[in-house]
Amino acid sequence: MKSSYAYILVDLFCLAGPFILSFHKSVAFYKNFKALFIGLLVMFSVYLPWDILFTHWGIWNFNTTYTLQYRWFLLPLEEWLFFLAVPFACVFTFECVRYFKKSAPSKTFTTISATTILLISSCLCIYSGVKELWYTFSATLLCSALLLFHIQRRSEFLGSFLFAWLILLIPFYISNGILTGLHFYDYPLINTNQVNITEAIVRYNNQFNLGIRIWSVPIEDFFYGLAMVLLTLTPYEYFRLKGKAKTQL
Repeated sequence: MKSSYAYILVDLFCLAGPFILSFHKSVAFYKNFKALFIGLLVMFSVYLPWDILFTHWGIWNFNTTYTLQYRWFLLPLEEWLFFLAVPFACVFTFECVRYFKKSAPSKTFTTISATTILLISSCLCIYSGVKELWYTFSATLLCSALLLFHIQRRSEFLGSFLFAWLILLIPFYISNGILTGLHFYDYPLINTNQVNITEAIVRYNNQFNLGIRIWSVPIEDFFYGLAMVLLTLTPYEYFRLKGKAKTQL
């Protein structure tokens, strides 16, 4: 197998299972594709310009050894597919959690979890803003804003999302681990700039982040990923409920 297929294989691995299972009659996720499409468009409008700008500014880049040669606005084809595959898989997992966990997570769990992440994200945002760590700052700023929005609105789906996010952390660190260091499991669990990351598909300029990683994954990716899924879910849930109300008329 050619090494240039590495990134696209990660995308397909993330997308294939959830897409096939979307048509299973139990969850029937395919019925929500219209709402998901709108949610993805909203997320694209934020994340794609963000990605293009940060690639242009050298905050991160893509290793040509592990990507195909095609580029569009500086991004490899696989990076465009990433923004479809990963949110799709995450929203599908969210719907599975909501379907199989008949009772919603308690308000205590939702409040404690959301508030904890919000406080950590806000503190990192303030710190990184002072230090001009632009990846840390932008990821934690968006994450904080979205969590604060849903906490204030008391969004009913927030608890289910946070519960699903706990489950998603396992595939998240596997897929992101591969992207940020093919043999991520060879690195220390808590990794700093003192350990050189090799064989990365996506390479980060550590001048713009905290330089702290879980295996090979920058800790900023936790907030970046959470915000990406939550930004997709926000319009998704609104239009899903709107479509459901129309069918009941």
